[in-house]
Amino acid sequence: MEIVLATWNPRKIKMLMEGLMELPIQTRALFSGEVNEVDETGVTFEENALLKASAVQLTSNRIVVAEDSGLCVSVLDGEPGVRTARWAPGTDDDRSLKLLEKLKHVHNPPLRDARFMSVIVIRFPDGSSSVTYGKLEGRIAFSPRGELASGYSRIFELPSGLTIAEKGSPTIEINDHHRQALAKATECIKEWLISHEARGVSID
Repeated sequence: MEIVLATWNPRKIKMLMEGLMELPIQTRALFSGEVNEVDETGVTFEENALLKASAVQLTSNRIVVAEDSGLCVSVLDGEPGVRTARWAPGTDDDRSLKLLEKLKHVHNPPLRDARFMSVIVIRFPDGSSSVTYGKLEGRIAFSPRGELASGYSRIFELPSGLTIAEKGSPTIEINDHHRQALAKATECIKEWLISHEARGVSID
């Protein structure tokens, strides 16, 4: 039995590998040419994760894991949402500045509430599937702050009043939206493996 990560993003591969490392089966990235890159046409994180997971062929000894994530700002009806990484040209720093520009007339801090969301879709060899969620609450700051990270991390203010870039990503990553979703995904996969072992199904 193996876990195949349905992503071509090196940073996401590293994050998923680390988050699933306590599982008793091998986890691997896609082989070169194994799957064509997927157009993320979904309107929700779950739809995009399912599109990616569905692109990888299921086999009797393969669990497929896919993730989609982004930043949702309440007053912008959830934007940038599924387009967080591509809703404006340039870098994440450029996109974060565009977000500040869109919020320049929103002066009341509570109206700048936002959250990072992570959704993981797991497809199992028997055709069943599970979805797990993670969420990091905060708000959009009035200007970029902090030098310990870049992009949206410099404008995402945590309940403590510090931005992620002021507090430092490693401190936040312990229980951020990604790790929350991964912890739940790990438990889902463990439960599936245990239930199949109990029925005498080999997971080797």
